[in-house]
Amino acid sequence: MKKMVILTIIVILLLPLTVYEQPYNDNAIVHDNSPTGEKLVEYSTFERALLLATDVVSAKYVTHRNFGRTLIEFEFRVVDRIFGNAADKIFVYAERSYASMMGSEELTIYNESDIKFNTKTTYLLPITRINSGALGKTHEDGYLFIRNLVIDLDNPTLSTMYNESLSMHSSELDFNSSDLKANQIVTFITERTKNNALAREHIRSDKLKDIINGSPYVWIVEINDPIRLSGKDSDWAETDVYNCTVIYTLKGDVEEKLDYWITFLADTVTTGEQHIVAVERVETGSNMFRITSKNSLFRMDQLDEIMKIIEQDEQPDT
Repeated sequence: MKKMVILTIIVILLLPLTVYEQPYNDNAIVHDNSPTGEKLVEYSTFERALLLATDVVSAKYVTHRNFGRTLIEFEFRVVDRIFGNAADKIFVYAERSYASMMGSEELTIYNESDIKFNTKTTYLLPITRINSGALGKTHEDGYLFIRNLVIDLDNPTLSTMYNESLSMHSSELDFNSSDLKANQIVTFITERTKNNALAREHIRSDKLKDIINGSPYVWIVEINDPIRLSGKDSDWAETDVYNCTVIYTLKGDVEEKLDYWITFLADTVTTGEQHIVAVERVETGSNMFRITSKNSLFRMDQLDEIMKIIEQDEQPDT
């Protein structure tokens, strides 16, 4: 990791924003190191970072590729699931940007996309599912690295966090020790993550019945003024947020005639329209909602068909 003074930060901020295609070797990756900006992240130790994981997998690196203007998409083949329900093939995304850590003893900056893998090593990856629901541009099995934490199970001394030795950020496992074994690491992480929250599994089907039955709320809403419209330039997602009045609840218990913020795919609704929507809360206890899938916005003439599905689902088993 680079220990940088203020002058260095100024130089970083003046770096060009252009993203270039970069050839790579699967066994010795060299990324484009032209980051698009800088952001702040809260400093976490190794032990605290584990608590952020929605999944932990041992995996083999397959390849990586540019994704949009600002992201790199890393592809892995999952060997074993330590925690969570990751698919057999996962995609982990890193932004071409510098991150400055808040709460560390020294001012430290690391490049989020500057992570090196090879195809022969088995890695243990604590990762977090991308929290954009079904509306993101990234792969449905998309994840994020946690503070660039990458554990080399074949040689734990080579494990890294913040692009430097993991030993600098771990207090309970000695990653400098040649005696530290892969099974000790797996046992430790299994115990630390066993009570973590699992990632929500989002609806992937385009069938009406699957969407209605899989959605916690189905409403008739009137679209009011926009809260935020998409800038059409994000590699993560293109969405619009509107203030919406719930006219009638077909499924799910919320108070009618009140307004809620709902996130839609960009350019799919307009102020003054009425629609049937299948939605979920963005976070527990929040009054912000989003549609549950890319196909969860319905026309009013679909009401009878949707009501039949809801009524069938509510009938008691015999």
